[in-house]
Order: sequence, then C-alpha cells, then structure tokens
Amino acid sequence: MESFSVELEQPQGVFLPGQNVNGFIRFKTTAAESFKGLTVECVGKSQVQWSETETSGRETETVHYQASENYFYHKILLFAGSDTEFQPNDYRYAFSFTLPHQLPPSFEGAHGSLRYYIKAVLGRRWMLDAVFKRGFSVNTIVDLNQNFQASIPVKNEEIKTICCLCCQSGPITAVGWLPKSGYVPGETILFSGRVDNKSRSRLLQTSVRLVERTIFKAQGKQKEDERVIREITRSQQSADREDLELWNDIPITVPPLAPSDLHHCSIIDLQYFLEFVIDPGILSFNFKVPIEITIGTIPFKESFPTFQPQASAPPIMDGNSTHSMANPIGFLPPFMLNQYPNLPPSTYESGMFGGNLREEGDTEHLNIGFDTLFKPIYISYPSVDNQNPSA
Repeated sequence: MESFSVELEQPQGVFLPGQNVNGFIRFKTTAAESFKGLTVECVGKSQVQWSETETSGRETETVHYQASENYFYHKILLFAGSDTEFQPNDYRYAFSFTLPHQLPPSFEGAHGSLRYYIKAVLGRRWMLDAVFKRGFSVNTIVDLNQNFQASIPVKNEEIKTICCLCCQSGPITAVGWLPKSGYVPGETILFSGRVDNKSRSRLLQTSVRLVERTIFKAQGKQKEDERVIREITRSQQSADREDLELWNDIPITVPPLAPSDLHHCSIIDLQYFLEFVIDPGILSFNFKVPIEITIGTIPFKESFPTFQPQASAPPIMDGNSTHSMANPIGFLPPFMLNQYPNLPPSTYESGMFGGNLREEGDTEHLNIGFDTLFKPIYISYPSVDNQNPSA
C-alpha cells in the first residue's frame, strides 16, 4: 500500500455543533491485495490527567488523577472483509455523520484536552492494519450581545504595603480598567492603568498581560494552570515621575482562543484575565490586579466598525437559489446570519497551543508519513488596526 489517509470536504476541518461532517477515506494500492474491512470511528471527548506526590506519615506516594467525558462515538463500517482482491488503484470511500447540537469547543491544555477526531482502520490480512487519525475543530457560538454585563466598563484596584527592615512604608495603589470585558479573537483590548507609589521602594517595572487560567477536575480534586498569552512590560525609567506610572489605552490583540467557560464540559473550566502586574523591587514580591474578561465568537454590534468591513460581491446563482458572498466563511447558521446581516468577515486561525493525537494503546504505525500533532482552529475577526504593536 502506498498511502492511507482521512480527508474532509471542509478542508480546514472546522465545524459548529449540529453540522454534518463529510469526508472520505483514501488509500492507494500498488499490488493486488484483499482486506478484512474498513471502519471509521468518529470521536468527541474530553480528558484530564495529572500526578501529585502526597505524604501520609512517613510514607510518600505518587497519586494519579484522571477523568474523561464522552460527547459522541460513531462507528461506521465502510466495507466488510471479503476474498475480493483490490487491484492497484486509488480508492475513496465516503463517510458522513452529524455532530450533536450541544458540544464544548476544542481545547488543548497543560493537563487535559477537549478533542474531536476521526480514526480510520483498514484491516490487512497478512500485514499490520493501516490506522490513520485526523483531528478536526469544533467552535461554539458565544454571542457577546447576549451578555450585557460584558459590555460595560470594568475596574479593579489593589493596595499593598511594603515592609522593609521591619519598617512599614506608605502603600502602593494599582488600578486597572477596561471599556468593556467582552471580546472576540482578533479584537483589540484597550487597557488603562495607574500606579501610585507612596512607598520608599522604587518600582522596577510594571506589565500588563493576557492570561489563560484553566482548572482541571478529577476524582474530587482540582489542578489549576496558567498560561501567559500576551505581555507588555515597562521599566520604571519610562515613567515621568518615580511615584506615578500611567498606562493609557494600551492595545492588546486577542489571539485565536477557545471561548470562555467551555460550556457543556464539566471537567475543564476556562477563564481569561487581563492582569496588571507591579514589581516593587527585590525586597518584596510582585502583586497583581486581575480583571476577568469574556472571550466570545460574535462581537458586540457596536464594535462592528472596528473590524474589517464586509467586501461587496455579486451574488452567485446555482440554478436553485441565490447565495450571498458577503460572509465568505459563513460559519453562522442561517437564522443568525439574518440576525447579524452586517457581521464583520471572519477567518479561521490556528490556535496557540496544540497536542498529540496519539493516545495510549495506539499502534506505533499510526499515521505513517503524517504528523500526529494537532492544533485547534478558531473563528477570528481581522481588525482594521493591523499595526498593533502587541501582536
């Protein structure tokens, strides 16, 4: 056999819950061969796992925590085994299945994943079976327009007092604020902040960073992980006064990310924060001013002008109906396209983090000639401002 693979009609492999996934299994034989059968397994699941060292008395042991959720499993038999020989040729077998209407989005984390894939197995009579895994991405619709709280300005403040050589100095007050807390990938966050330093310590630096916080759950325990997505840092030399540091509408572009919360998944919680971080010097430690934000997939209507406008194009006739090319991606279901006729054009962008489709029990001959690494792809909106220095 020369090749064996899984191919999808949607070349980027991005789907919404409730959509059909259509594709075909392709293999090419170089000599006459008979097979035991060809099956396709369509899988949607989440899983988490981590280990901790725990001590009881004088004994120390490593405890492994793990949990999983299954969202769907379909096994499709494309052909059963027979004595018929397949002559040298290129063969294609089509498959199709429908995604459930309630699914969490794809996600790859430090201690777990939320993953969708298609696994094809071609049984060979006198050789090892050919096995191929193809991951695909599921995006979910999180409409920020349905979340009024995310549309209003947000602000947070922290006050810290530094003790130096048993002497207490004045406080350091840090405040951060945003014009709203709801954003979509591709959108620009405008951060403002202020640090009033009444202490006797000189600030070393301040920074603002976009942080992803994930909580993994298994067997009654939780494991938290944080990843810094974006960061902008200033040294104290940039301040006009040593006791005052101002940040005014600093732009931070949201990269391709999974929507907040991971709805319909109970073993992984996902949150995003914009953190204002203050470093007061070597005699103390950093402190943070966190502001939680919501990442969605449909932006607020009032923010539509901040994205690239719809390109005008004539309708295309197929003989039966007229299809508008105003939204070439067309990821929304029809009723939502009618609700948001001026929705800015979107693209599909690869996420920042990935994982390996190979799992325990997979044959070492999985995906011969092809990579098993996978990065989810997310809906993103090209911004009018392409000169964002934070990107």
